[in-house]
Amino acid sequence: MLAARQLLLRKEAKCVPAEGGHQHGVRPLFLWVRLIPERLGFEMPLPGQRKVSSPLSEMLPQQRVFGRSVRRLTAICRDLCRNRYTLPMVNEQKSLVDQAASEAIDAAVDASDVGDIEEISGLFLGYANINFRVKTTAGIYLARFCRAQPDQRIDDEILLLRSIQSSGFPTSYPIPRSDGDFISRHQGEKVMLYDFVEGETPLVTPDTARQIGEALGRLSLQPVPQAYSSSALVDIEDLREFRSQNPTELQQYPEFRDEFLKQTASIESCLPFDLPRGLVHADAFPDNTIFRDGKLVALIDFEDSCVDALIFDIGMAIIGFGYRDGKIDIDQVGALLAGYRSHRQLSRAEQESLPAMARWCAHGLGFWHLRAYLDRPNDRQLQRIGEIQRMVRGLQGADAETIRAALEH
Repeated sequence: MLAARQLLLRKEAKCVPAEGGHQHGVRPLFLWVRLIPERLGFEMPLPGQRKVSSPLSEMLPQQRVFGRSVRRLTAICRDLCRNRYTLPMVNEQKSLVDQAASEAIDAAVDASDVGDIEEISGLFLGYANINFRVKTTAGIYLARFCRAQPDQRIDDEILLLRSIQSSGFPTSYPIPRSDGDFISRHQGEKVMLYDFVEGETPLVTPDTARQIGEALGRLSLQPVPQAYSSSALVDIEDLREFRSQNPTELQQYPEFRDEFLKQTASIESCLPFDLPRGLVHADAFPDNTIFRDGKLVALIDFEDSCVDALIFDIGMAIIGFGYRDGKIDIDQVGALLAGYRSHRQLSRAEQESLPAMARWCAHGLGFWHLRAYLDRPNDRQLQRIGEIQRMVRGLQGADAETIRAALEH
């Protein structure tokens, strides 16, 4: 999922060469250059903005910062903006490598033909599962603790990934255990090992959007595996049930309640979509992609994948790759569509339905965060709910016209 990030430059921070970036481990610093105002004495963009519009040397006060001169700090940031370095995101929590986690990973590695463990390190936390980087004598692997999905969905994810592996689709594939199974169970944890793909989360540009579109277009052509049964994680019935069963909880947050109820009532008339169906990734956001040297090397996290209207993937990818600085961007959307249509053309009905589909994707995503927030309030999801609800409002108006215009190009 997308989340605003801040970066605190510390005197002791060490830059890492960009090619040393790891899946979910580090990010290109030029994505997150938001120097803390109270430390540096100047204003920076609001959370979610990605560009610094003024030269750093004009914004910084003429004083030493953490013992570095403005000239030196400007030179460092110039190199960072050229993508020469990456740095860990220090404000985000990493998965904790405690004894329980180590024992569960030990059990998974012992059950698989992947060598002996040399090092385990936590990766940045998402909204659901937790992941670890595991270095063994045989290589580097990703250990995923499957806490968000039931066994049936995990089994379907494995089935899907195995079915597309021979096609060379760019993703991270699960590693089978020695007994042929893929899930190791230890003290209530379900652990899977995956290929560890080296790379970085991309900057949102027309080129990265086009490559994501191409990958989703390729996926849309893959046949649904026999016995695969996963459907969308969220449907309109879930929203209706939530609306009727949680009036008291919603009342505590009138700023979200009113918008949620209004948009749910509005989107109901568009559903269900009677459109071509097939396999969809359903979560194509920058954090679920890995790029290396400007090229997509993996679209990861297939845990939300399902059978749905094929343009669901385009609608969700518009949320993830169609916006810049908080505003929908016709070049981003156009590039995404061009990439997708290089593999699969859209029917007239799909083109007409795409703006509504993007709105449904945003609203369903907002509902997912709202439900999680009511269960466990936290600032990160509170901010995300507000961002998504603004998107939904825009997609009901002028932003829908931007999508239509991009379709005509």
